[in-house]
Amino acid sequence: MNNNRFYEIDLLRLISAVLVVLFHYTFVGSSLDLAPQPRTDAFGEYGRYMYLGINFFFIISGFVILLSAEDGKPRQFVISRFIRLYPAYWFCVFLTASAAVLFNQPAFQVSWSHFLINLTMLQSGFGVPLVDGVYWTLWIELKFYALVLVMIWLRLLRFLPWFCAAVLIASIIGLSTPLAASVEHFVAGFPHWPGYFACGCALYLVKSRGFNWGYGILLLLSMIFCVRQNQVFTELMGSWYQVDFKAWVSVGSTLLFFAILSLVALRKEGLLRDPRFYYLGVLTYPLYLLHENIGFMMFNAWHHRIPGPLLVSGVVLFMLIAAWLIHRWVEKPLQTLLKHKLQPKADTREQSAVST
Repeated sequence: MNNNRFYEIDLLRLISAVLVVLFHYTFVGSSLDLAPQPRTDAFGEYGRYMYLGINFFFIISGFVILLSAEDGKPRQFVISRFIRLYPAYWFCVFLTASAAVLFNQPAFQVSWSHFLINLTMLQSGFGVPLVDGVYWTLWIELKFYALVLVMIWLRLLRFLPWFCAAVLIASIIGLSTPLAASVEHFVAGFPHWPGYFACGCALYLVKSRGFNWGYGILLLLSMIFCVRQNQVFTELMGSWYQVDFKAWVSVGSTLLFFAILSLVALRKEGLLRDPRFYYLGVLTYPLYLLHENIGFMMFNAWHHRIPGPLLVSGVVLFMLIAAWLIHRWVEKPLQTLLKHKLQPKADTREQSAVST
């Protein structure tokens, strides 16, 4: 067992990913007419709240990114993020574009130029359509990584507690302004998403440096942000999808997740630290990248042949198996090759820690 790895976070990551998958399969597909069938209206009453997996992802990302940032080496940080993000991403972009050609459905067409630009992961910055809808979160992640890189470069990580406090306060204030209702600002990030990264960073500070009253204030600000963001966001979701979202469900779920991750941060002994959870964690990134558009295409092609519940569960199982195969035969070999070429002396902290 590797005591430096947070195996419980591997479990939480997969839970977050599966929530997002179910949100798309049981609610988004039919609501946006991307996959009108199969209908899962009964489950959709619960599935509509599973978008919260995104909130959880961003909190986890803020927590674990500091594992590869605190050594203070900008080049090491850039290489580690590149190796972590791009191998599985390139392959999933290729698979999704290939599926678009194979299924040939009007809602899922991909041009050569869009495909090539998507390979950079910078398509949102250029205003280019996404090969898969889930890629919007990668743009927000990249901007967060860029900010962390600047802090490493300028040796500002020692001011991280103050920076987290500033981000949380600014986000809480921003959520009470017209910015919070702007789709452009929603995609760009502020004021909805930086606060979640700051929540995760605050929890990592507690884990790595111990609890004190200052960090207690950060945790309090984090909880206030979680409450306010979910109150605002449920109103936005209701207007976008024309259905009712109960704020207390979103607020309670996010605070529960924050409480669980707080236990991970506060406990000296691992909570649910089972090495077998590693095999769940490695499924997360390929599953997230692959599932949405290909899943919708499968639903559209086969819903008249396979009963709805069986089709949904079958596609979920298929995606989990595909995620494992991608990790085992594509992501891991390419990461090993890139580490050998770009990072001959691999950072042992990066190898042992859970990365996003």
